[in-house]
Amino acid sequence: MDNGPRILHPGDPETQTLARAIASPTAGEILKVLGEEPMTASALSTRLSIPMTTAAYHLEHLVDAGVIEVKETRWSRKGREQKVYRLVDRVVIVSPAREDLGTLLRKYAALGIALGATAVIAALWEANNAAPAIMKGGTEQADGMMPGAMTVPATGTESVVPFILLGGIVVLLALVVYDRYLALKARRE
Repeated sequence: MDNGPRILHPGDPETQTLARAIASPTAGEILKVLGEEPMTASALSTRLSIPMTTAAYHLEHLVDAGVIEVKETRWSRKGREQKVYRLVDRVVIVSPAREDLGTLLRKYAALGIALGATAVIAALWEANNAAPAIMKGGTEQADGMMPGAMTVPATGTESVVPFILLGGIVVLLALVVYDRYLALKARRE
């Protein structure tokens, strides 16, 4: 499991799952005990003097919320599988969602980089596959050219690089506008 900071926003399903999981005083006691040492559900039940079903209920919801995890599985003397739970060492931050232009631009920075890379690749491909301006062969001589060389007429093909860049910029702008529209719509609701 990733132990980096986890940023949640109010209203997200993940935040609601976390809030439900830790809302109970019993869940708080379980987290406190697991912060001291990893334990099985039966050991938690005994230590906190709660029914085994209550411990199992809270453990399941705390695992779903990502606050605790199964450290290992072992077998009891009676041959039953027992999960050993431990507290996840992770910072959880609940913060209001703020979508400003800078956030949106950072969100789409990878697309912008991909767009630039595509344009560079297209330019290199065009440079490599461009028809030569001079062909060796005939006996005609153009002004300033070597004998035995003739010019080839222009093919009329234009570079695709500007069109790739323009199309990509239009798509990026459309995504930013659409994101802003969704954010404004969510605020109104």
